[in-house]
Parts: sequence; C-alpha cells; structure tokens
Amino acid sequence: MELYLPCQNTAIAGILAILVFSYFIIKRSSSGAKAKGPKPPKVEGGWPLRGHLDLFGGSQLPHIALASLVGKYGPIFTVNIGIHSALVISTWEAAKDCFITNDIAVSSRPATLGIKHLSYNFAMFGFSPYGPYWSEIRKLTSLELLSNRRLELLRNVRASEVEMSLKELYTLWSNRKEGSGELLVDMKQ
Repeated sequence: MELYLPCQNTAIAGILAILVFSYFIIKRSSSGAKAKGPKPPKVEGGWPLRGHLDLFGGSQLPHIALASLVGKYGPIFTVNIGIHSALVISTWEAAKDCFITNDIAVSSRPATLGIKHLSYNFAMFGFSPYGPYWSEIRKLTSLELLSNRRLELLRNVRASEVEMSLKELYTLWSNRKEGSGELLVDMKQ
C-alpha cells in the first residue's frame, strides 16, 4: 500500500525548479561577452565571498599593500573586492591607455534594474550610460552648475542653508528632555 503525500511532490518540484534556475544562471554568466586578448593576472589567495579584502585590513595602508603586489604581478592586475573583480592600474601609461585611448569601453556603468528605477530610466547624470545624452549633460553640468561664476553666485544660498540647518538642530537639542543624551532627528526634510 502506497501512501500519497502532496508535500513530497511540492518539495521535488521546488528542488527541480531551483536546479533548472541555477543551470540557466550559470549558463548565462559563462556565455557572456568574452574579452579579446589576454586577461590581466589575478592576485592569488582570495576567499570565495570576501575576496582579497584581507589585503586592505592589515597594518599597511591599502595603497601600500597594492603597491607591494606590483613587483609580483606587474603594473596591471585584478583583485576581488568581495565578489566583484577590480582592475588595479599602477602606471600612468596604462591609465592613459584605459582612460584616453579606450575611454568608451570603460566609461559606462553596469545597467541594473534598481538604478534604472531610481534614476528615472538612467536620466540622472551620475547613472546615465556613456553616449550623446551623457556628453550633453556633462557639458551642461560643468558649464552651468559647477562653473566658478555659478558657485560664486550661489555661495550665500549654501551658507544660509547650512546656518539654518545648524540653528534648527541646536533648537531641537536645547528643547530635548533633560537627562536624555540622545536626540532623534528626522533627516527626510
């Protein structure tokens, strides 16, 4: 006599769905765009989730720790910061080659769904992909928003906003309950 349990089928279907989903994710990540040419050497000794974060947490400063790896791996190498891979460039020639000669290849940021929604379909300057729109927004920002003339014109506005914020914080601090060392401030304003 065979006993039928509906939870067995559900568990088997769930495990099968997870396996199929994992297969497609692995297949998609391995069949991505492959870079042409040789890849830079990768620093050995990284942990699976932490990567090479141990290099930056020791007694040495991070830039000195990375400079010590140049002798072993050369002027260009990769390290893992967490699960993400980062390219380390230590010579001005390599930096010039990346940011002047091949600037289009390194100018864009990855297009994620969260950034798409938060930046109004990549319309914000800091998150827009490289292209004609980005060039126009950059030009507008540097000429109209961050120029010396505009910064000088808006200097009094910035100073008054900071002064008003500090006065409001002081008023909240002075009106708090006596003996209370903490003050809750609503930063949404």
